[in-house]
Amino acid sequence: MNMECLMSRDVIVVGGGPAGMMAAIAAAESGAAVRLLEPNERLGKKLNITGKGRCNLTNDCGFEEFFENVPCNARFLYSAYAQFDSVCVKEFFSDEGVPLKVERGNRVFPVSDRAFDISGALEKRMKRLGVRVIRDRAEALMFQDGCLSGVAGGKGNYHAGRVVVTTGGVS
Repeated sequence: MNMECLMSRDVIVVGGGPAGMMAAIAAAESGAAVRLLEPNERLGKKLNITGKGRCNLTNDCGFEEFFENVPCNARFLYSAYAQFDSVCVKEFFSDEGVPLKVERGNRVFPVSDRAFDISGALEKRMKRLGVRVIRDRAEALMFQDGCLSGVAGGKGNYHAGRVVVTTGGVS
């Protein structure tokens, strides 16, 4: 791979759900200039309806118990969970001013029972870090001289040396 492909510190995150917001936060915290592309007016649209609008954020259990309850291909999650487990999730949101509670089945919810508090905390953190949200739909990846050069959107082209695709699935 051409080393020039890896030089840009600009990052585009495609998708404004929880994965996209967390990816944007992680990239910005590592010093990248981050733009997040999301066509919906509200970030975390599907997150805000999870758990009947309450947001079952994580489970309050250890590594082994967590993976015993993953229905299929739990090994796929090992690396991610080892880096950012339920303790980290709870600390992250507590640090963002969202108090949490544990209910039956070790399910963790915001004390307010409002999923919007979770998406709002993610949005506030992104704003503090200077993540720029662009209301546009990604249509294609762009390449130049064999290198990824950004994302073509419905309203324009967005150049960056790195792209993270977090579009999720249909609800």
